Amino acid sequence: MQLIKPVVVTDSVLTATNITEADYAVWNSGTSYVVGDRVISTVTHRIYEALVDNSNVDPTGTPADPPKWLDIGATNRWKAFDQKISDPVTNTTSIEYTLSSLSSNVTAVALFGLKGAEANVTVTEPTGTEVYNQTVTLQDNTNIIDWFTYFFEEQVSQEEALFLDIPPYIGSSVEVSVTSPSGTAVEMGQLVAGLLSEVGATTYGTSISIEDYSRKEVDTFGNFVVVERDFAQLVDFDIQFETQNARKIQRTLAEYRATPIVYLGSEDTSYGTTVYGFYRRFDLTLEGPSLSFGAIEVEGLT
Repeated sequence: MQLIKPVVVTDSVLTATNITEADYAVWNSGTSYVVGDRVISTVTHRIYEALVDNSNVDPTGTPADPPKWLDIGATNRWKAFDQKISDPVTNTTSIEYTLSSLSSNVTAVALFGLKGAEANVTVTEPTGTEVYNQTVTLQDNTNIIDWFTYFFEEQVSQEEALFLDIPPYIGSSVEVSVTSPSGTAVEMGQLVAGLLSEVGATTYGTSISIEDYSRKEVDTFGNFVVVERDFAQLVDFDIQFETQNARKIQRTLAEYRATPIVYLGSEDTSYGTTVYGFYRRFDLTLEGPSLSFGAIEVEGLT
């Protein structure tokens, strides 16, 4: 089992992108707003909607009582880093991001909520030399097993892409792109770049499921009312680890108790054990002087 500890993406780290930040007009202190008007802040990179008529009330300032602005969510450019997979960055043909001035090593990149044809990661070390360039196709052909399925099976796309063999260079530049044929919509739910670390070995007995937040109610006549909502991926990892690493694993998980990270049960995403989220609980059972076993229950972000 492996973890990707993400770097924090700030304005100084995100040095280039082809995604504009023009969802709405930038808030202006001299403009009078009416209920329903929307603005953006290029400081917080979020969208705000006026709840009441107002003027000269900064939506990023101290919240008023009663509130005058509603935080709608991240701007399209920054949706790749807002910890919400189901609300992706959208663009036509391509999505491109460059992360630079990184203060820590980036040895892995994980992409979630993808819609496109290919994903690429290119890494350039500080002197300008390209040290990594990897492209993966987002077409999932595992269900194509014969000529019948080749012609008639539903085409499936991979929603995740992993790049786990990036060489460590402090100060490197990481370029990430997702592309599709001209004019085709492209989406990216989350971009996570960070340091890959080993926890132990994922064992059989690991289980995957989902937590559905849809509302399903039935009236007195037996009629169902269904409101479809997001769902979270759940993975219960069973792991084997070296007993002498128990304290190290505990310390690592404690550090990220309130921060979403990427949990990798396998480098093969077809197992469904790649999840970006929080752990609910973990147990490390010290069963012997050499090898021990544990369980980590992880809830993915929606």
